[in-house]
Amino acid sequence: MKRTRIALVIFAIALSFSLSISSELQATTRLSIATAGTAGTWYPLGGALANVISKHVKDTEAMAYPSGASIENIRNLRKGQTDIVMLQPDVAYWAYTATQQFAKEKPYQGLRALMAMYPIHEQIIVPFDSPIKSVSDMKGKSIGVGAPGSGNEVMNRLILNEFGVTYDKCRPKYLSAAEQVEALKDGNIDVIMFGLGSPAPGVMDLQTQRKIRFIEIEPRMMKQINKKYPYYVPAEIPANTYADQPKPIKVLAWMGIIAVSDKMSDRLAYDILKAFWDNKPSIDKIHVQYKDITLKNAAVVPLPLHNGAIKFYKERGVLK
Repeated sequence: MKRTRIALVIFAIALSFSLSISSELQATTRLSIATAGTAGTWYPLGGALANVISKHVKDTEAMAYPSGASIENIRNLRKGQTDIVMLQPDVAYWAYTATQQFAKEKPYQGLRALMAMYPIHEQIIVPFDSPIKSVSDMKGKSIGVGAPGSGNEVMNRLILNEFGVTYDKCRPKYLSAAEQVEALKDGNIDVIMFGLGSPAPGVMDLQTQRKIRFIEIEPRMMKQINKKYPYYVPAEIPANTYADQPKPIKVLAWMGIIAVSDKMSDRLAYDILKAFWDNKPSIDKIHVQYKDITLKNAAVVPLPLHNGAIKFYKERGVLK
């Protein structure tokens, strides 16, 4: 009888311990962060965000992963297959309003912005000795336009169209940024086109093996494109951003968005932003581009802000 009582006590303790562990595990919120390809600056930013969330948001763990970029990210968020996404502002707006790429879908009115990021530059690159001098010269050429279903591909197609270089007048190659870099290294494509923060690691890697040249967009065309697509704005890649680049490069740009579903709790959205901004100095050390993420511009987005974000920005004086 005594042995039975001891066994029961041991069993009760073990059961209690097991339930305690189970409860603790159930209390942990696990978040996935969809970024873009590994050659750009979104992927390491997603890793930095995952790190500060895991360290500073109670009972929460986050992990970033590479993806096919904006359009894929939105569709996965809508399906509940990911929790936090990085998006181009145009693609986000189209999903919210069910226009352009999302014209056959219902408006994604549950899409909510947490914050705007930094300017993303549309970078058009050719080998240094290429005869291509402008976008108009790209007719008949093999052009890397982005991964299938990505926001980059949409932007590139719209820009090419404005110059009369429709897909039936060139050879579009549906490659990710990393794949485009490798293809240009090997001489398998004539032009690469991608929207990346500057300096982009993929471009710097390319410069170690090939001498390259950037194709600028003329001011007149930038104004024309901006008027038609206001989320694409005239910008410059500052001089000396890349090797052998003594002058600024005239490009189009846009501000990326970190977004979530309106199903995320207000408290979690607030805590994510607090973790990010309280640890911004450490994030800035990862990549020079991250210094261009500012509280001043954080709420400048073409989507409704999440309620948790509104509370946070009001406390920080960004919103009234």
